[in-house]
Amino acid sequence: MGQKLPAGLPISFDRKFRPWRYSVSHSELKIRSVDSVPSGEVVEVTFYGVVGMKLKTVYQSLTIATAEREQVEEMLKFSEVREPYFERVRCLALKSDCGDGLVACLSYSIWSHLGEPDYGEPGVPRQGSLLILKG
Repeated sequence: MGQKLPAGLPISFDRKFRPWRYSVSHSELKIRSVDSVPSGEVVEVTFYGVVGMKLKTVYQSLTIATAEREQVEEMLKFSEVREPYFERVRCLALKSDCGDGLVACLSYSIWSHLGEPDYGEPGVPRQGSLLILKG
């Protein structure tokens, strides 16, 4: 029987995460778990179409949730998103014991990889990866 996947946000991980890579040309942000686990599993969160972000350098544990109304207003203003595009942008809160972050993006995906992530064409994880959540 397969692992039961979460139905949506919020989703929590009792793992240490760090911002891993930001690609300006693709407006893509990746954060990854960086703690050692016996299984060698790496959890990777990718945000696509990023228009704004406020990040910590480390998240000791991580909960990804839909941002509160005040946070959404703050991020849309900070990112200079204009009104016709408000509904397309997703504002997500990255909550942790060491402080919170915010990401304004068009979509996201969360993957579990056995070992270091290895990508095929076009950016889809290869064997040994499990899609946890997509939005």
